Amino acid sequence: MKRKWKSAWVIGGSTGLGAALVRKLAVNDVLTYVSARNTEALEVLKEENPSIIPFPLDVTDPDSCVHQVTNVIKANNGLPDLIILNAAIYSPMGVAKFNAKEISKMMNVNFLGIVNMFSALLPHKKTEKQVTIAAITSPSGWRGLPGGIGYGSSKAAVINLIESMKGELDGSGFDLRLVNPGFIKTRLTDKNNFKMPQLMSPDAAAVKALDGLSGSKFDLCFPNPFLFYLKLLRILPYSIYFWLMKKIVDKKKVL
Repeated sequence: MKRKWKSAWVIGGSTGLGAALVRKLAVNDVLTYVSARNTEALEVLKEENPSIIPFPLDVTDPDSCVHQVTNVIKANNGLPDLIILNAAIYSPMGVAKFNAKEISKMMNVNFLGIVNMFSALLPHKKTEKQVTIAAITSPSGWRGLPGGIGYGSSKAAVINLIESMKGELDGSGFDLRLVNPGFIKTRLTDKNNFKMPQLMSPDAAAVKALDGLSGSKFDLCFPNPFLFYLKLLRILPYSIYFWLMKKIVDKKKVL
């Protein structure tokens, strides 16, 4: 990692990619605040490195988001240089297992959780201090994929949100970014019952993400060539796209 930040805050940092990001930042002497609902996991991280400071947080609670933004600002004497929005839940879902309650849960955490964080953060932007705010999204948000009902929709909403705000916030002190990793070996992807191309470890994905965020690119996508081919799906005409999706459905028996 090219060290660029003195301080960072990872929201959704108790396990998986989030925890790997916390560890990579802290080991590079970045004062790292970490938030999640799992207070026990946060305490374990705290014991690993004195540069890791827990701030328990439920992103689905707007008041909790405001409260912890205020606390982190006090502890850091201002917003951290890097804020990573990573809190997410996932349930694989095809039409046969359509579940409105599970979709609502995913939207509440994955999308509205980020909305709540921005609502708490926006009043504190300052043109004299640049803060990089990165949302961890997913290629499943680029276009609807079989088995991705709910999760893909929530990630598509996040991508649209960040894209919508990017132009207005450029030059305001907030530098918005998207991080779109492929499959990462975590408790979430352990739910998948299909082969995941170019499956990455959380550590490898964290290195890729932080190296990318050290630069200036808006949309960070990895690994290639898998992500390159997925990106091509975004520009295909619907007739060809749905033909390909039907092939996937027939092969994987999602529906």
